[in-house]
Amino acid sequence: MTSFDGTAAPQRRAVLKALLGSALATAMLPPAGAQAQGALQPIRMGVQIFTGAVATVWAEKKIYEKRGLKVEATQMADGRSVRDAMIGGQLNAGTMNITPFIVGAAAASLTMAGVVSLGGDTVGVMAKKGAGIERIADLKGKRIGVSTGSTTANIFLQTVAPEAGLQRADFQLVNMKPADQVAALSAGSVDAITSFEPYLTVAEKEGIGVMLLRFGKIDPNPTCLVLAPTLIEKSPETVQTFLKSWLDGVDYWRGNTAAVAEIIHTMYAGAGFANVTREMAESIVGQIKVEPDLTPAIAAHIKAEADRMKAANLVRELPDWSKVLRPDLLAAARG
Repeated sequence: MTSFDGTAAPQRRAVLKALLGSALATAMLPPAGAQAQGALQPIRMGVQIFTGAVATVWAEKKIYEKRGLKVEATQMADGRSVRDAMIGGQLNAGTMNITPFIVGAAAASLTMAGVVSLGGDTVGVMAKKGAGIERIADLKGKRIGVSTGSTTANIFLQTVAPEAGLQRADFQLVNMKPADQVAALSAGSVDAITSFEPYLTVAEKEGIGVMLLRFGKIDPNPTCLVLAPTLIEKSPETVQTFLKSWLDGVDYWRGNTAAVAEIIHTMYAGAGFANVTREMAESIVGQIKVEPDLTPAIAAHIKAEADRMKAANLVRELPDWSKVLRPDLLAAARG
């Protein structure tokens, strides 16, 4: 399947090779009996690798087929890549964390219909092993590898660093792709990284890094289920069918832990993480909370983050929240 991210090349370290390998699923024809639903539009969905794990399972198991949907799901490097492809019209659905969502909502009214997962415990700050860094305050004067504009970077800058008494001038940020962070930490070109699973577990297993903090205690880190406004406006039938199928996927995730862990393990292996064991994959799955509803608490969290971003001049204007936060869509699908 075509990938929209344009990211290339295998990395030097075996654990980082082929991160953006083959896509999750090819476009599927509707099953027999679904022809009556001719009004349904194809779903072109971008799935951020790893943090979009729930969508990975949904696509891999072709859960959408029983609803008569035609879906093309593409695995992408991060939420920013998904957002940019949605703004460009290449995708009409996707998963992304809240920072790229806020930017996309402000720029193009990308609309959040639900929550893919709450992954606060799957992201955090890691320091190079043996560097003498034992706590966040020890990062003063250090080089920190981040993916600029990502949610993990923003959590660190806006919450973690200030709570440790660090100001922005106290450390140097080094912008890099998530796939490059562990190799940079190993080479010593950075002293610490803000990253996510399985990079954190891989770096620990290989003796490259040590965890300083996982973010679950301070931030739920929701992954957003996002739709293009044109899809909502032009084909509400497709939106409802898609969301019904998404809820089918939530039920599958909750009721098939062993099968889910096997799919995630296979995903890691296909992405070059041969040393991520089945047990490690199951542990990571256990860190992911799957609660699909866009609750008032999650909405308030997103709005507060947007206010911080605006104060920091990371977005010029805030979106119209009544248009881009739509919990009613998932509620209608349940009905």
